[in-house]
Amino acid sequence: MADYADPYAVSGQFIDIMIAGWWSHFGGAVAEAVRAMPAGDAPLLDAGAGGGWGTRLLARTLPSARILAVEPSPVLRAVLLSRIAADDDLRTRVTVDGDDLLSARLPDRLGGVVAANLIGHFAPEERDRLWRDLAGRLVPGGFALVNLAPPVEPARVERAPMSRVEVGSRTYLGWAEAEPAGGDRITWHMTYEVHEGDRLVSRDEVHYDWWTLTARRLAAETAAHGLTTQPHGPTEAGLFTVATSP
Repeated sequence: MADYADPYAVSGQFIDIMIAGWWSHFGGAVAEAVRAMPAGDAPLLDAGAGGGWGTRLLARTLPSARILAVEPSPVLRAVLLSRIAADDDLRTRVTVDGDDLLSARLPDRLGGVVAANLIGHFAPEERDRLWRDLAGRLVPGGFALVNLAPPVEPARVERAPMSRVEVGSRTYLGWAEAEPAGGDRITWHMTYEVHEGDRLVSRDEVHYDWWTLTARRLAAETAAHGLTTQPHGPTEAGLFTVATSP
């Protein structure tokens, strides 16, 4: 992990509170899918667990499941590990791994995977490795749940408010915009501000690449490894199950 370039080194202090809205809107659809995951001997995987929104949802939804939460960002992993350690139930069922998903030592078998707001970090050749690996690990009836965040093809995204969170006397604001960066990539430009009344406390600018992916291409990539995809939940959630073919 020494060569890991953490895209959340600066923004990680804001991500957990600003992504809460996504889980508020779509957590129900995620939980509905998770309830169908076999929670027997094979553990579940929260891939790119961040601060633990998905990990806690997995634990609540399947209270007997063992969970592996993989998060390579030290900033986000600090939040994740603190939450796990502070909860007596989670401490007995959740293991936290700091490797990236393609390097982590995963269990031989997995009952299911949640990969929320993650797939855009992987280039096509990395996704190919991921689908091949999942095809060999998912137990019968197991599946991965992924979401395709817009835009699903390279396009200009005009600057727009992303989140506004009030904590104590301070307001945390986020804006996002993007531009095509060649091939299937876009570059996101994120701005994070902290205000206290009329005073600007801090402003951080973050830029990172993101690989776009359409539903049709997702289906083609996964089919090459004997996997099938199905949309799940509301269209705006962009959720898909990726399962072994019957």
